[in-house]
Amino acid sequence: MGTPEKNSLSIVPQISKKLTYRTLFLVIVFGSLGGGLLWFMKVRGDLNGLHTTDTVGWIAAVEYGPQSQEAVLISRDGTIHKDPGHIAQSTDRDVVWSPKGNFLYYVSDRVDHNFNLFRWIPDSTEPAEQRTIGTRARSNLKFPAQPSDDSDNVAKGLITTGGLVQEFDPTNQSTEQILPPTSKEITTSKGGEEQGTEGQFEGYYGSLGTSFREAQWCNNHHTIVAVMRRDSGEILIAQDMKMGDGKFPPPHAIIAGDHIDFAVNPKDGNVIYCLNGFQWPDAASANAGPDGKKPKKPFINAVGGVDFEGKNFVIAANQGELTFGSPAISPDGATVVVILGKVTNGESNPIGMAIMPATDNSSFKRRQFKGDIHEPSWSPDGTRILAAVRLPGKPRTIFEIPIDGSPPRNVTGDQGSFGFPHYSPQTKAN
Repeated sequence: MGTPEKNSLSIVPQISKKLTYRTLFLVIVFGSLGGGLLWFMKVRGDLNGLHTTDTVGWIAAVEYGPQSQEAVLISRDGTIHKDPGHIAQSTDRDVVWSPKGNFLYYVSDRVDHNFNLFRWIPDSTEPAEQRTIGTRARSNLKFPAQPSDDSDNVAKGLITTGGLVQEFDPTNQSTEQILPPTSKEITTSKGGEEQGTEGQFEGYYGSLGTSFREAQWCNNHHTIVAVMRRDSGEILIAQDMKMGDGKFPPPHAIIAGDHIDFAVNPKDGNVIYCLNGFQWPDAASANAGPDGKKPKKPFINAVGGVDFEGKNFVIAANQGELTFGSPAISPDGATVVVILGKVTNGESNPIGMAIMPATDNSSFKRRQFKGDIHEPSWSPDGTRILAAVRLPGKPRTIFEIPIDGSPPRNVTGDQGSFGFPHYSPQTKAN
């Protein structure tokens, strides 16, 4: 009688062990399925968003035709690639690489003559995909210059539409109003529905300007810096996006002028601007001289910056002899290249470009390159500058200019007229 008891007792642990293994197996399986479902819901089925492309050394640009302009890609061997979805007499503009260099984004009016955002896979034979829908013109998509530190590792860009600033999510194709901060937000879904715009420029923003032209994250993704249009001229503002007591702090006016370009330093998140035609930010500043007299303008044109720790600095300034524009900051954050111009018949014409310090470093040895040069940008390693150059009797040609003084390289030759060249940000294949 004792033996059966021993056998029955010995069977129980074995059954328990099997049940434990099965339970663990089911937990792992369902956990994996649940994680996969959450992942799929997150990317909304956008499997192309997972695409990886080797674009090291590739160049994105705009090609100008007789009746249209077209986003193009130039591979390492000099081949010019064109989007098969381009429509004759349409306009592509505002080309920008995704932060990882695996996509090219640009704005186009090829569908219903409305400017919307498109995404092109560089090594694909498929047409670019339309990523926003709606009748409000999109422009100036800017991804953060500093690497994103969010857990999703998805860099959301800022884009202007209808004079407002929206945040664009590349994963689910949505845009949501972010400036001016207001409870009457515009939210655009994939269906293109848009809501309430009244009252957008009341209060602080109404006293600064009438609409936004361009915006970008800076200051380690804590601040948005933007150019606002005014009744006459433009103003550069900064908006702290950290809320206190359920409210955003008021925007801060940095500087105002007839025209302002800016760039964000990829290393420290500070801002460098090019200003032409200095203006006082407000009437109080123009009339608030210490002796009761109107204050004298400090300069007419300038290259300067702000570091968000209370320090504003001027790198170069004059009383109107030269204009400055199109600032581009080197990958190491140390230098900035700007376009120099001369005013003729009320218009500024490029005469060259200059490399300056990205701070107020007076000991920095500035370098200049002469010519009809436009839209400079840096190579990822900071050794070369791409620019559109117009030679006498020639269309706008893309040149690669080494900063060590080596001879420039003609990238596009006589293949067309180009502008806004940018190297892929990739330094090694994905």
